[in-house]
Amino acid sequence: MGTYIVNTNTKEVHKTAKVESRCRIEEIKPYHRIDTDNAQPYFAQGYNGCKWCYPEKNTG
Repeated sequence: MGTYIVNTNTKEVHKTAKVESRCRIEEIKPYHRIDTDNAQPYFAQGYNGCKWCYPEKNTG
């Protein structure tokens, strides 16, 4: 597991160090999930931080 979990369906990035039950990452389909140690490329593509586990990168 990487430092971040990227959901390509919802375009959200989750922090694995602070995942909360409201994130529901266990429901992310394997074909929509990317485990990575570098989230910056996804933010550059317009992805949003999860409002529960990555609020500092959540834009609403």
